[in-house]
Amino acid sequence: ILADVGEKRIKVTDSELFRREAFCVFDEPYYLPQATPDSMARYYRGFYRDFSPELFEKLCRILEIDPQKRLNSFSKGMKRKSDLCFALASKARYLLLDESFDGLDPGMRMTVKDLLLEYMADTGATVVMASHNLHELEGVCDTVGLLNRQNVVFSCDIDEAREKYRRYRVGFACEIDENQFKSFGLSALICEGRLISFISGNKPEEVREMLSSVGDVVLFEDHPMTLEEIFRHETQKGGEEIEISGLFS
Repeated sequence: ILADVGEKRIKVTDSELFRREAFCVFDEPYYLPQATPDSMARYYRGFYRDFSPELFEKLCRILEIDPQKRLNSFSKGMKRKSDLCFALASKARYLLLDESFDGLDPGMRMTVKDLLLEYMADTGATVVMASHNLHELEGVCDTVGLLNRQNVVFSCDIDEAREKYRRYRVGFACEIDENQFKSFGLSALICEGRLISFISGNKPEEVREMLSSVGDVVLFEDHPMTLEEIFRHETQKGGEEIEISGLFS
């Protein structure tokens, strides 16, 4: 990541100010040899001026972490929870989290989500999360960016995305043909008898009015799409459809 500082362009990670204001939780964490959560907390306390030992103790109790046990003996989920304790206790202005829900059971995932939301509300911090499980991000993030082969293919407010992308299922009183809808700009169009299903970025009332020119509409359903569905839709634009039908027969 590059930033302009005066007439120079430097790596953000080369800035001491950034390193003291940001806490990174990596997918594969590194710990000092023989380290325990307590000893790592003392290490981070020397680097982050607002690190709170009291808050760290509370977080360990909430996330069920034994601060005296060696971190190398922890499971992946326990290590993930320990890292979150360090990150939240640091009170850093920026949290960069990589696959932070990986290894956690459903109940603990909800607890971590609640902690992140409370952290952002109380401190005004910015949390940037990277995850392959987009469902996990819907209840935490307000803005999403989708990467495909190191390129940003889509970026917007999550609520705007839900409004923009909707999946439709429409039934007509008469038989219809797929060619009748080619000029409407519908995505993922499937036509079966008198029914069609598709994705459109237009508002439901606009879609209904547009389709009424084909014939009488007797069934009209529209549903918001999940982030996973939006991601798949965006990454398949202009790309080749992967054919797996009959692959194992």
